[in-house]
Amino acid sequence: MDPLLQYAINRIMELEILLMPDIPETVWPAEVELIYSQTDRTEYLPVHHQHRLKHHINRMWLEGIPVPSIVIAASSLVNAMEKSA
Repeated sequence: MDPLLQYAINRIMELEILLMPDIPETVWPAEVELIYSQTDRTEYLPVHHQHRLKHHINRMWLEGIPVPSIVIAASSLVNAMEKSA
């Protein structure tokens, strides 16, 4: 791999750690769990990414975003998280 590309990847990973705080285990509302269960491939994510995903789902749900839109957004987040895992 190109050294410059490797440096960029390492730097992105360092910044992600700084910008994405750990989300503690919590009890999520039933609506969050329902939307989470409708999202594909979540079981393959590391636990810390699963917690972050539920956090994002909860925020979107509280903002009143329609459930189908949340499922689509959550699926996109899963794809991005799989690449960074």
